[in-house]
Amino acid sequence: MATRPEKRQGGTRIHPPPSGACQAAFAGSAAAAVQVVSVSKSYGHRRHRVDALQDVSVSFARGTLTAVMGLSGCGKSTLLQCAAGLDKPTAGSVRIGGTDLTRLSRRKLSVFRRERVGFVFQALNLVPTLSVAENIALPLRLDGRHVDHRRVREVAGQVGIAGQLRRLPDTLSGGQRQRVAVARALITDPWVIFADEPTAALDPYMSEAVLGLLRRAVDELHQTVVLVTHAPDVAAWADRVLLLDHGRLAGVRESPDPAGLAGDLRRLGAGEAAGHA
Repeated sequence: MATRPEKRQGGTRIHPPPSGACQAAFAGSAAAAVQVVSVSKSYGHRRHRVDALQDVSVSFARGTLTAVMGLSGCGKSTLLQCAAGLDKPTAGSVRIGGTDLTRLSRRKLSVFRRERVGFVFQALNLVPTLSVAENIALPLRLDGRHVDHRRVREVAGQVGIAGQLRRLPDTLSGGQRQRVAVARALITDPWVIFADEPTAALDPYMSEAVLGLLRRAVDELHQTVVLVTHAPDVAAWADRVLLLDHGRLAGVRESPDPAGLAGDLRRLGAGEAAGHA
């Protein structure tokens, strides 16, 4: 099990999400890097319609690490995809740094994501024929920007792979490949980094190393990180945890701890079981 940094220890507090008009104010905080306002997302039509998100409003403050948790199928990955501009909400709006993603054309949205958003996903999506340095610099090349090789070395050093820049991804360990993915997310100095289950395929030691990287990106580099996970010990590295249930925001836990989060999941599971009784 991953161990939280010592300074992360402390009490916990859970409170229900704001509702009605208060939700919009909650999501519209001036200090927010990302603002999700009254977002709903549905798939299919009529009898086959699935409401993955239902009127969710939440903000992600600058320079913080927020985790999103819930039972399988609760909508946490859908929330991340909508917040990151990878999927378009059925209703509502998403703003990153004041830019309304829902109003951008597909081309402008693609450019915006390359310039302002970093991604760390479980699948990693590293290019096997490119070196570590080339993989890190890939977002810059795709955006037609000059590649500053000193900046590539600097970012590689920040995540502990400065000595691996000439190697190919397939010659690295799983933890090293995940570090390359984190470096690639940092290279454009994005406004926000989204991570979808970034430690799910890692052993506990490597999981802790990657979580430490994301934590330091927030604490030392002042990045904003939004992390989706199903694991309480992973979510406990965050400053706060959003709990989703059937596409709705069910609660927010401040100063989270693994035991408290595990209890939250048990309560959500008990509610799920009661609903099918």
